[in-house]
Amino acid sequence: MKRILQRLWRDERAVLSFEWTLLTVLVVFGIVGGLAAGRDVILDELGDLSAAVLRFDQTFSYSGIDHLGIPGSSYDDALGTVQDCSRQAPGSIGLPGQDDNPGG
Repeated sequence: MKRILQRLWRDERAVLSFEWTLLTVLVVFGIVGGLAAGRDVILDELGDLSAAVLRFDQTFSYSGIDHLGIPGSSYDDALGTVQDCSRQAPGSIGLPGQDDNPGG
């Protein structure tokens, strides 16, 4: 038994595979973290885009041309609102109802 344990202790064949396994695990953790961060940024930008699109004001009025018989027309656009559905923990920045850009 002692001889088997000594042979296992001196065996260096598995060292390289352990290093590759460790490197692969670290790379996978980095990729997963990067993809999660990218997902959060993309969702945040899409939320900002949807808020901007809903704030387009398409209100217009046209007085018409009386001597040609073309009547006037108008439209009053009701602006939509977007509620931020942040996935952040309570107590952190970006909770629903908080404005991302309070200055403008």
